[in-house]
Amino acid sequence: QGLESRTPRPPSARALPGMASAPAVAAAVAARCAAVAAGSSAGAIVGEALPRRCFWRGASSAALSRMRVAPAAWVAAPCLGRPAAVGAPSGAQAQMVFRRTYLESSDFTVTVRSMEDPLEVLTFITEHSDCDTRTLEAALRSIGRLATPGVYQKVVSDGRFHALLSSIASRLPDCEARMLSVIADASARFRTSTPELSELAQRLAEVVVQREDAFSPRSLASIAIALSMRGVRDVTTVEFIRAEALKLMDDMEPSHCVTLLEAFRRWGVFDRQLVDLIVERMCDEVDRFSTRDVVDALAVVSRLGLPRGFLLRRLCTISFENLGQFNARELTKMAYSLAKLRFLTQGNIDDLADALKPRLHTFGASQVTEFLYALAMADAKHQVDLARIMVLQYVGDGIASGPSKSLGSLIDFAWALCALDLVDEFPEQFKAAMTEIFDRSPPQNRVPLIKLFDVICALELRFQAVGVTVPPTWKAACDDADRFEMDRLESSRLHNEIVMRFDHLRGTSNGTRWQLRMARNLQVGPYRVDMMDQDTKIVLDMETVSWPTSRKMKHTMLEDLGVRPIRIDYWDWRRARTEEDQNTYLQQAVGRLMEEA
Repeated sequence: QGLESRTPRPPSARALPGMASAPAVAAAVAARCAAVAAGSSAGAIVGEALPRRCFWRGASSAALSRMRVAPAAWVAAPCLGRPAAVGAPSGAQAQMVFRRTYLESSDFTVTVRSMEDPLEVLTFITEHSDCDTRTLEAALRSIGRLATPGVYQKVVSDGRFHALLSSIASRLPDCEARMLSVIADASARFRTSTPELSELAQRLAEVVVQREDAFSPRSLASIAIALSMRGVRDVTTVEFIRAEALKLMDDMEPSHCVTLLEAFRRWGVFDRQLVDLIVERMCDEVDRFSTRDVVDALAVVSRLGLPRGFLLRRLCTISFENLGQFNARELTKMAYSLAKLRFLTQGNIDDLADALKPRLHTFGASQVTEFLYALAMADAKHQVDLARIMVLQYVGDGIASGPSKSLGSLIDFAWALCALDLVDEFPEQFKAAMTEIFDRSPPQNRVPLIKLFDVICALELRFQAVGVTVPPTWKAACDDADRFEMDRLESSRLHNEIVMRFDHLRGTSNGTRWQLRMARNLQVGPYRVDMMDQDTKIVLDMETVSWPTSRKMKHTMLEDLGVRPIRIDYWDWRRARTEEDQNTYLQQAVGRLMEEA
């Protein structure tokens, strides 16, 4: 019916000689579907044979799925274009049950997309190895979508899957630019990289770098993120993507900008010129951001630790003016990102809490811990009742029961309990979470390890009664991650600015003149501090946007060790634009501490 209802084609678009017209194809389909619905005695599809030269891009998947062989029938001919021979199966044919009748056409895309089993897709592609590149791409995309964790390893280790990747790789030089980007996007749908997927990505990169000025912004962004996810990071590829991105910057949409930032983050490449241009483009196009664009932009900026105040203010303004347009998942991700960026005020927390309370019952484990982390980062202890409800929802029937919780979710949960002083209220739940964490292997990512380092220090200094024993491998991994990041920040421009200000800073408190001599990166108890004056026992830490946890809990623990901590907020420091303003800011912070002493 859909084919018959189309408007007549102009003379220039008429069917080629020998090709079936749309009404003829529709009539043949309708006759066969009617025969199946009527249930003929033989059980086989009857009616006039379909024309061989027909294209099925216009046929609906529902119509195709109805064209099946009845259970009582066996069709010997796999092609609907030939007469159907009905008879009893014998030999190897008895082992096969035809779930669908496939169309021998130039495009099997609809058929592949209608399948619900990745192994069925592999079987179909193996039987139709001469299909076109578009069908192979659809098969790869479908397999990536259908390969659940339970069958993932079986699928990616199947020889038919390897043959599919090899077939696609051999056709890449003949593909147009858009098809290259579509194939790249399909290859990025898989959960993990395999040698075969990496080889396909490497071959794709070799073809891409030869297509200068051929890609649209969308295609370029798709290729960049796919190659970065598959681990292709050679200099030639990265430089090609950078050069093409600079050329296309004026045509970039918000989603393209976000995708490119994420690709370069995965590559570990920070190109200031490119980042500044992308951020400027995002600021210009901020009114075109969708809710997903806002959430993705905040996420990648927080992962990069990118302090771009103007962009963040614009995004926060449009977000909090339209909170009702975000779903619960987007709200928790937004809160999580803004908390890491230290851009979440108490008022923002209250607005988010009001928007999320009616939807708490729909939260998954990761959403619960993301918002708990945001509450802890903002030190929102006035929302402690909400935090208690979320803790109980997270533990449910038990940490280890129910769906498996991710390592990042468990670490965020443990850190939030420590930061919100809820460990004494939920000792068993906290202990269960720590036990579940330590039953796994330490990750390579330093961010969760730095978070867990704070938890381990809190266990050592304040929560010994909980009775959690830290395995040596975890303790060493967390300590190494914290030391590496502290050493990296020691030479940062921000830390150099503060040390230079202290070199010339003097003041008077309670009639006593003071001058601090700050030494960098010193050990105080189990912690390392950014700076410390040995004589006055004053320690200073920067609340930078790149550090994954707030220094508030750390400083509470340090006070118990007899030192006097100062916490400098990154955004407050940046508001002090001149040297005089910076000196005044530090004098006031140190003066308050001296007067309290």
